[in-house]
Amino acid sequence: MGGSSSSHVPKEDLAFLLANTTFSKAQIKQWYKGFMRDCPAGQLSRQKFLEVYSEFFPGGNAEEFCEHVFRTFDADNGGTIDFKEFLLAINITSSGKISDKLNWAFSMYDIDGNGTIEKAEMIQIISVSIVIRILLYHTEI
Repeated sequence: MGGSSSSHVPKEDLAFLLANTTFSKAQIKQWYKGFMRDCPAGQLSRQKFLEVYSEFFPGGNAEEFCEHVFRTFDADNGGTIDFKEFLLAINITSSGKISDKLNWAFSMYDIDGNGTIEKAEMIQIISVSIVIRILLYHTEI
């Protein structure tokens, strides 16, 4: 994305997203407009992600959960999420094929990225998920 605050999706990004998501050209442009409004440099930082995501958890600290979600969105491990990474992740989580959703979920559980989910990783993600559920629904598991 090159850090441009352009109001138009770069042609190569648009072509890539049309080929790799279920979004239409108009939907991609709309998502891009919102992304660039919130992230004028074209990169979503870990801090900004936490700020935005925390709005969904007003009653508690979602930082640890956000860290895992951010890690799975940041496909190139660059420390920021560009528009393509963002929209690919949104597509997978909202309307992707079940196999894509399972691969995405696996990558969230595989914290160290070694291709396996160890017991400690499973416990960490499930613990965070339980805390989030309690915060959201005010219920005990």
